[in-house]
Amino acid sequence: MEGAPVASELAQMRGKIAVVRVRGYLDHNTADVLDELIDAHLETGCYAIIFDLGGVKYIGSRGWSVFLRKIKQVRDRGGDLKLACMNEDVYEVFKVLEFFWFLRSYDTLEEAVLAFEYDTPPMP
Repeated sequence: MEGAPVASELAQMRGKIAVVRVRGYLDHNTADVLDELIDAHLETGCYAIIFDLGGVKYIGSRGWSVFLRKIKQVRDRGGDLKLACMNEDVYEVFKVLEFFWFLRSYDTLEEAVLAFEYDTPPMP
C-alpha cells in the first residue's frame, strides 16, 4: 500500500516517543493501517506519538478522521499525537478544516519532539 505507514521507530529523547513515518496517500484504502498502528503503540504504553508526514502527498477525510478519533484515547492516557513535516498541500487542508484546534503541527521532527517537553495538549 503506497499510503501505509512504512516504518515506526522509537526515539529515546526525553522518554519514549514513537516517530511514525507515513508515505504516499492516506485515504480510505490505507487509513485502517494507521488506526491499527496507533492502537499497537497504545497497547505497549507509548502515548507520545509523532507522525512524520513529509512523505504524504494526500490525506483524505478517512485519514484525517483517524487522527481525530484517536486523539481522545491518547490524551486520556496522558499522551498526545503531533503532526510534523506536512507538505504545503496537506497543510493547507489542515488549516482549512481548522484541525489546528485539535492537533498540533510542527515544521520539523525536532520541534515536535521538544514540544512533548514544553507543550500542554489542546483540550479534546
